[in-house]
Amino acid sequence: MPTLHDDLSELDRYEPKKGLLSNRNIIISGATDGIGKVLAISCAKHGAELLLLAKNEKKLTTITQELSSFSDAQHRFYPIDFSIAGESDYTKFAEYLIEANKPIDSIVLNAGYIKALQGIRNFQLDTWLKTITVNQHAPFMLLKCCIPLLELSQDPSIVFSTHACSKAYWGAYGVAKSAQLGMMKILANELDGDKPIRVNGIDPSPVRTKLRLTNFPGINPEDYAAPEDVITPYLYFIGPDSKGVTGMNYKINPKFIG
Repeated sequence: MPTLHDDLSELDRYEPKKGLLSNRNIIISGATDGIGKVLAISCAKHGAELLLLAKNEKKLTTITQELSSFSDAQHRFYPIDFSIAGESDYTKFAEYLIEANKPIDSIVLNAGYIKALQGIRNFQLDTWLKTITVNQHAPFMLLKCCIPLLELSQDPSIVFSTHACSKAYWGAYGVAKSAQLGMMKILANELDGDKPIRVNGIDPSPVRTKLRLTNFPGINPEDYAAPEDVITPYLYFIGPDSKGVTGMNYKINPKFIG
């Protein structure tokens, strides 16, 4: 198999080895549904210890119990509503991380929100602000909490779930995702020092998630990839095989826009 550092077009053929993420402490936001939930299960199966973030505590409890049924690692969850969390909430989260006294090896910024596709001139301010807050401000605040502990890891990584959707009617979500990609690229440069933290993105293209199906109800769900079909690239960028790769935004279906 070609070296992925040289040709990331081969990433669709990447085969993670058993125990790829053993002894790694990984945070996943948006971990109770869609890609986040499937990724949590896959990371646990590859040996990771997980901290799951989402707003629904009941769902967090359920998925954490599911992980514990086949994994001996001590998985945890932290309920947080990104749409309303303020600076004090993130301060408490940062204190929680410090009290755990563990380096963070990876964080996957996967949580997303969109109410509906609509033209910008029709947006209500509260909807615009909520969409920007969840998709743009929350990743920024999470990283401010996590970067000091990522710097303690021997092989740290940050992974964004990106989405190229700078098209009509994507509104605040499209604006936030464009900004998120810019933040990913800026961080990749800022954190590429003597003790680098690699920063990459994955654009999974259309996936059979609640966000996609809600906004495209007229399309057969089977026409979209299942979340399970797009997990392998995440494992690559989270794990040690991507060491030295930073600033990349890998799109699973490069011909699709939106």
